[in-house]
Amino acid sequence: MSDDRGGRGGDPTSELRHRTANIFQLLGALARMRSQRAGNPEAARQLLWVADAIGSLGALERHRTGGGVDLGGYLNEMTPVWRRRHGAHAAQIEVLAGQVIVPDSMASTLALIAQELIGNALAHGYPNGGPGRIEVGLGPRPDGRTELVVADDGVGFDPAAPANADRFGLWIVRSLATQVRGEFDLATQGGVTARLTFAGLPN
Repeated sequence: MSDDRGGRGGDPTSELRHRTANIFQLLGALARMRSQRAGNPEAARQLLWVADAIGSLGALERHRTGGGVDLGGYLNEMTPVWRRRHGAHAAQIEVLAGQVIVPDSMASTLALIAQELIGNALAHGYPNGGPGRIEVGLGPRPDGRTELVVADDGVGFDPAAPANADRFGLWIVRSLATQVRGEFDLATQGGVTARLTFAGLPN
């Protein structure tokens, strides 16, 4: 009898994905435990960030297909997880994406960018935890490229204001965007709209 979780007698590819996801889960748990023992609050915060990133990459494994990774499916799965990480935030998140297959070489980077942008919107767009709406879009553009858009109706921010620790997430996004040869821009009027445009995906 085969094990649909990837056990003995199951599909070897499914078994490898299952084992990989388990490894990510273990690493995430270890990072979270280390954060609880960290004596410095900033060190604890950074370890929690690492734990969340590892957990997100583990979830990505469940959306691998023969031709790449379904990033749209990943976004739909992770949305409630990201809200819980921010204390069951009152802001609603709507994902406007069906199945969008991205190459393995880009999937992890795009997943982390999405996590960071949505996390930033939840953490900084609604500083008092009030209600709001975050829209996440993923799909093709008329010019043949693909875009990931995260738009919120929160308080926004002044891009000319001095940088602080909260801008670290945007620095990470800009750095990761170069890895997928993407273009990243922000609009900060009436909330924040973050847009990553990257090369068109294979048919």
